[in-house]
Amino acid sequence: MRRERRSHPFPWFPWTAPVLASLAVALFPADLAAQLDTALEVRSLSAEEAEEGREVDLVGVVIFSDAPGTIFIQDETAGVFFRPGDAAPPRPGDEVRVRGVTQPGLYLPGIEQARFEVLGHPGIPEARPVTYDDLMSGRFHYQRVAIEGVVRSVLPEEEGASLVRVALGSRVVEVQVEQPPLDDGSWIDSRVRVAGLAAGHINARRQLVAPYLRCADWTEFTRLQAGIGPEETPLLSPEQLLNFDVDGQGGHRVRVRGTVLAAFPRGEIFLRDEESAVAARLEPGGPSPTVGDRVEVIGFPQMDRFSASLADAGILAREPGDAGEVTPVPVGFEELMEGAEDGNLVSIEAALVDRYRTESGGVLVLQVGDQTLQARSPSLPDEMPTGTQLRVTGICQVESIRGSEYRSTPESISLRVRSADDIIVLGAPSWWTARRLGTVLVLLLVAMALAALWIVLLRRQVVRQTVALRHRIEHEAALEERQRIAREFHDTLEQELAGLSLRLDAAVAKGGEGKLQGLLEGSRSLVSRIQTETRNLVSDLRDDGGDESLGLAGALGELASRQPSDLGPEIRFELASPRPLSDLPPRTVHHLKMIAREAVANALKHAEANRIDLVLDADDEAMVMKIIDDGRGFDVERETRGKSGHFGCMGIRERCARIGATVDWRSGPACGTTVEVRLGKG
Repeated sequence: MRRERRSHPFPWFPWTAPVLASLAVALFPADLAAQLDTALEVRSLSAEEAEEGREVDLVGVVIFSDAPGTIFIQDETAGVFFRPGDAAPPRPGDEVRVRGVTQPGLYLPGIEQARFEVLGHPGIPEARPVTYDDLMSGRFHYQRVAIEGVVRSVLPEEEGASLVRVALGSRVVEVQVEQPPLDDGSWIDSRVRVAGLAAGHINARRQLVAPYLRCADWTEFTRLQAGIGPEETPLLSPEQLLNFDVDGQGGHRVRVRGTVLAAFPRGEIFLRDEESAVAARLEPGGPSPTVGDRVEVIGFPQMDRFSASLADAGILAREPGDAGEVTPVPVGFEELMEGAEDGNLVSIEAALVDRYRTESGGVLVLQVGDQTLQARSPSLPDEMPTGTQLRVTGICQVESIRGSEYRSTPESISLRVRSADDIIVLGAPSWWTARRLGTVLVLLLVAMALAALWIVLLRRQVVRQTVALRHRIEHEAALEERQRIAREFHDTLEQELAGLSLRLDAAVAKGGEGKLQGLLEGSRSLVSRIQTETRNLVSDLRDDGGDESLGLAGALGELASRQPSDLGPEIRFELASPRPLSDLPPRTVHHLKMIAREAVANALKHAEANRIDLVLDADDEAMVMKIIDDGRGFDVERETRGKSGHFGCMGIRERCARIGATVDWRSGPACGTTVEVRLGKG
């Protein structure tokens, strides 16, 4: 089947093309050359430069014809494509001259508005041997290349074409052949050399996604080594796949026997041979086994994420079996993480943590101890609350691995469930779900907060009641003491003064000399005033503080009204400010009233005044009380600083200190006296 090759018209082309291209670029810069005359110059343009439509005039040989759409040509420098339009396309091997303008193309620039003429037919140039990395790099794109590898599969395509998958070591390259597959099937597992056009799948970003080759017919295939027939293919166990071989891995087929554990869509099955298991991906169009069948599979071994599997596999023999005889291996999470059960059918007991649906079915998130893993299922049960105890059966699959020195171990594991029947409910979840526990904790926190608030309020109430009770006890104790003193004054001093007054009255009645009579009259008047003051003092001591509720103004007015108009100086009260003064505490009112009384008493006793004024004033900052007399005055510094036997001024200072007020005496000889008490607000 190998076709005889013609000698290339340019035998020095494969080796001198890069040198000639570099020389052309150096001798004819882009800004000096009006047109492009080599394929390398065309494909060296950027997409933006090719969009400018630069003129092209080059000569090359047709290496592949995708008539009537695109013609691929190759000259001494590289390969390029053009579109022939309505003209009859040239044949592969024709030498043509192409004129046109550049266009960006999907991956590299090409020629549009092309006009061509056939110059001769020297034949298709020799293909350049390349590797998979060469194809993936894109530097030989749209050029004639050759690869060597093992044929993995030959599948029919639409419109009478074929798709051949050729393994280049661990990489697989697709080859599109413009003819239907051959009937003998002898290409499978053969080592071949394939020549064709280097092409590939391009994305929207002008990036090469996957390279492939295009061939006009089967003559581009050369068999280098015939494949081994199925009967001579070695029979291995799953554990023997890709084991060490002194001659290395040749990439050829092997046979594996086992019982079908699971069969998934797209031809993916899992087999178990005694204790080990393996995955196999069947070619489309072949028979599909069922769970329990005993089968013999032939395919190409390749490494998956963690274990070897079979690719491009086919079934050689099948013996129907019973699915009920296929039993899973009970495992724990630690056994799964060892990796020995990769691809095997296992079962594990776990608690459901979460579940969600996907396009291919659903996912269960399982918890085993303090570890979690996912189980992918084609369908999910309708009712399954979080926390349900499950027994899940499925194919163990290693999702990711990690390396440690010379060993590779699984990093994450998942289960692939065959159907909803592999999910068995063992027990309902506990009533104490995370949500309910959170609700209870929130309620407990709210209750604790309310209890703490109630305790704080209760403590404040207790403090307020304690303070009120203390004030009440102090008030009652003070009232009781005042009443006791009042009783003592009434029973002793007032009675004695009453007796003395009676004796003075009797002495005055008997008459006497003028001087003696005046002395007796004065003594009688003095005793009357002392008796009056004593009664007032007893009355004050008997008073429980209720009159302070009238306010300070009322108390001072009452004090002024007590002085008889025909006896002693005139006492008048004046309210100088209209601001309310009734908001003072009773205790403060009492002290201010007693200060005023003491100041008035001092004026009556010592000042020899004709008039005493009580003035009450207030502003935004303080309340001011003044006691003013027009008496003879005195030395303030000497008389108010604790004079022996005199305690009135000392008592006034003490009372001011108790209510937070200040007191000031202003006086001088024959200038009268002013006592000013200032009580700040707030």
